[in-house]
Amino acid sequence: MLENSEVYMVKESKLYNEAVSLTGYGIYNIFILLATGGCLMCVIIETMSMAFIIPAAQCDLNLNLSEKGILASISFLGVMTTSQFWGFLADTRGRKNILVFCLISSSLVSLGCSLVPWSWLFILLRFINGALIGGSSSIIYAFAGEFHSDRFRPMIVSWISSFVAAGQMYIPGMAWKLLPNTWSYDLEGLGITFRPWRLLIIVYALPSLFVAAMLSILPESPKYLLSRGKHDRTLRILTRMFVINKNKKSHEYPVSTIILDEILTEKNEEKVNVFLSMWRQTVPLFRKENIIKTVLICYMQFGVFMSASALALWYPEILNSMDRYSKKVSANDVTLCASINYNNDSVTKSNLLGYNIFEDLFRANETDQNNEVCDDTVNTSVFPVVLSIGAAIGISYIVIGILVNKIDKKYLLVAATVITGICGLIAQYISGYMTIQILTGIYLLISSCIGIVNALVVDLYPTNIRAMALAISLMFGRFGAMVGSNVVGNIFYNYCDYMFIMFAINHLILIAAIVLLPTKKISKILLGSDK
Repeated sequence: MLENSEVYMVKESKLYNEAVSLTGYGIYNIFILLATGGCLMCVIIETMSMAFIIPAAQCDLNLNLSEKGILASISFLGVMTTSQFWGFLADTRGRKNILVFCLISSSLVSLGCSLVPWSWLFILLRFINGALIGGSSSIIYAFAGEFHSDRFRPMIVSWISSFVAAGQMYIPGMAWKLLPNTWSYDLEGLGITFRPWRLLIIVYALPSLFVAAMLSILPESPKYLLSRGKHDRTLRILTRMFVINKNKKSHEYPVSTIILDEILTEKNEEKVNVFLSMWRQTVPLFRKENIIKTVLICYMQFGVFMSASALALWYPEILNSMDRYSKKVSANDVTLCASINYNNDSVTKSNLLGYNIFEDLFRANETDQNNEVCDDTVNTSVFPVVLSIGAAIGISYIVIGILVNKIDKKYLLVAATVITGICGLIAQYISGYMTIQILTGIYLLISSCIGIVNALVVDLYPTNIRAMALAISLMFGRFGAMVGSNVVGNIFYNYCDYMFIMFAINHLILIAAIVLLPTKKISKILLGSDK
């Protein structure tokens, strides 16, 4: 006779997706969303914060033009360098501990950057920081998705991506608060003057420690544990999720056995070196059953990151150019390329690949190129613009998170790609300052497609190679971001009339990749094989 229950609960064997569905959606899942979303926010802060640090630190570190160019993209290079390694570790050693390690170690490296007196050491530490935070970028989608059923997984992955916007707002928000200050303290023992930009680096590093603490509360991914044969631990985790979400007793969870709803490749227990193990973990992505979707997914990541990062980096400068040009002609007569050509003399074409657009925007006053006095004063007008961009992107992520379960992900991707591409083309040929600003702002929403692509990756690959698939595809994405941010400036100032035509071609290739992408889920393949 049961003492604590009037109804006898019949426990059954369930597929993993059914077992997770029975845990419900509640407080536990919201905490996962906040912790994993916060992790992605930290990735954005660490990789993109140099756009605001470089102009403020240029005098203290004696940065030349080439060093500024290196600093602007060195974190992305670090992420690219280690993405495959972190994906391998996540698939073979687990998700959670790698995430916590990467966040804590990257934060400590950033804290060290705040006390560096030499530019070469600063650049080296930023590369190491990117290499470490790259682990969080590669793993977080797999970790979060594996706590959810097919019903909620796409929505959660998309909403996690909305924290990208939170990071994009945190960066200028904190810079706006700190950089206009003029205080300074001499630290003779370290040979530095501690100024607001050094404090800003510390402020950018602290969220990683806070998020690491949140992640340490969570267990390892239950689906990963099940894929490694640890059934009892998986059952305990899902039971706890059930108890917290539904406010019921543990014995009421109606599952006795959990069956993995995926076909996994055979595990090889032979002891081999790490590089051979990484190779073996990567090879399945390019086997006959996966190669088409792997190639298409990698291009989708590359194309979306390139289109998004290319214009995002130059957007404040475009607005700045149009603002200056509108003072010469009527605002209704302003066109995109006329504005850029009018301001062409402000940037030497031969230096564009290393030019940091925020450097011009941060200067409160124009400086004489022959004047050797270093000017790192701050023009606060750039901050509201970047904050507005982040807010708009955040809203688009939330909307996509709502729609992703109602509309096929491929349809959403095609629609977003077509709409943003058309807005970009119209912006190039239409006149009117405000109209161009709105159209180019809509174009920037292409970055919201990153979350949908990652949701597709989580759906399409089995647990034992999912983190590696995300790592490899995001590595191509980061490469696309580097290509976009470093090449587009040169194209803008030399071939402006063809800029959005080039973007449109990229969007057409993206649409083709989306249409061709096979989207049959692993679980459906398994169920189909049983018939």
